[in-house]
Amino acid sequence: DPPSNNEERPAHLLEDPLCADVILVLQEKIKIYAHKIYLSTSSSKFYDLFLMDLSEEDQQSTAGHGFGAAVTAAAERMLHQEERHHGRDFLLRAASFDICESAEEAGPGQRKPCLRASTSDGILRGNRYENGERGLRRGRNLSSWSRAFASIQEEMAEDPLTYKSKLMVVVKMDASIQPGPFRAVLKYLYTGELDENERDLMHIAHIAELLEVFDLRMMVANILNNEAFMNQEITKAFHVRRTNRVKECLAKGTFSDVTFVLDDGAISAHKPLLISSCDWMAAMFGGPFVESSTNEVALPHTSKSCMRAVLEYLYTGQFSSSPDLDDMKLIILANRLCLPHLVALTEQYTVTGLMEAAQMMVDIDGDVLVFLELAQFHCAYQLADWCLHHICTNYNNVCRKFPRDMKAMSGENQEYFEKHRWPPVWYLKEEDHYQRAKKEREKEDYLHLKRQPKRRWLFWNASSSPSSSPSSSAATASSSSSSS
Repeated sequence: DPPSNNEERPAHLLEDPLCADVILVLQEKIKIYAHKIYLSTSSSKFYDLFLMDLSEEDQQSTAGHGFGAAVTAAAERMLHQEERHHGRDFLLRAASFDICESAEEAGPGQRKPCLRASTSDGILRGNRYENGERGLRRGRNLSSWSRAFASIQEEMAEDPLTYKSKLMVVVKMDASIQPGPFRAVLKYLYTGELDENERDLMHIAHIAELLEVFDLRMMVANILNNEAFMNQEITKAFHVRRTNRVKECLAKGTFSDVTFVLDDGAISAHKPLLISSCDWMAAMFGGPFVESSTNEVALPHTSKSCMRAVLEYLYTGQFSSSPDLDDMKLIILANRLCLPHLVALTEQYTVTGLMEAAQMMVDIDGDVLVFLELAQFHCAYQLADWCLHHICTNYNNVCRKFPRDMKAMSGENQEYFEKHRWPPVWYLKEEDHYQRAKKEREKEDYLHLKRQPKRRWLFWNASSSPSSSPSSSAATASSSSSSS
């Protein structure tokens, strides 16, 4: 059977933000931890936001905001010089700087923009790197780019679960966004579902409009029009669209936060997606293991083709094959990762391939012998049962072609062969007795037929004599009457 409802785990990541790499700041004080891969594959606006180049400010944004980007960069340089001058370890930096563009704020005859430090809750407080550098990173103002976002900043922040500092993206949302409705929007972005009993549906629609999530706005309209049953189709389309975007991110390595080092190369992956779809991955990245704090994980005895198939299954819930995929190696890897449903799908794929090859008159007996004990050892019991069935139904041919391999089988398998082989031993004994009896009967019939022609000749002569006697007697009587 496939895993249970996959929507429960993504929703749980909002409550238990394991491997979070985004901090969404609401109303200057409320922090919500999230994940790039979930937000970007559900919202094109978040996708463009996280792919934005923060090292170079947009020239149009700079011109439209009165050199706001240049002033921000200059303020950061001034703060950095002040920190070096005074020798302080930590420096509280203002969250953003607003430009006084109106004539009343700037004063009469004053054209140069002035800076006004906004309130800060300390979320952008500079932290130290391990090498002693200040935690202040790149950032930019977003007020001209979108009505939903105020600014974006890269900085070192403390992980809410591991309490370790790591580089995260801090996104300050617009002041009009309320926490309650915004959490409902995030739940939709993670699961594709919207609760019909949400209270502030109008504000949810407002946030969906700001983020350009038009499907969510349509779901709200359906609920308000008492047509919530139509939201099921929207949810299905949501998952299809997300699946395609996730495949694209997997192929390009976009927003990846972990790299699997394999025998023939490396593959980039995403911890949040792995955690929400695999207990083994959740234990490795969320437990007290070394892999939880590293960006590279070595998986020996694993190929790229097998790992790619596993990742696509974990991301999309579907099995996909490739020409270079080794079925048995994939079964071994899936069993290592405790994915019985993937093992079952691979078993079905393997058996289908073997049956198609047999129909094309390809000898598969050798492959079946190789698969049998490997499948039994790696818990692929359905494939093992099919291999046993094939060997038993072709027992004589397999024994004739691979006598050593058959003798090297385990005792349990040999006992199974003896019990279920076709034809069975009792049938062979009966057939042998029948063949011997048939030969004896044929021999007796041959001897009988060899003597039979003479007897027929004598019987024919004997039977012909009575038939001729009436005629002779009649002739004798006529002759005697004539003579008298």
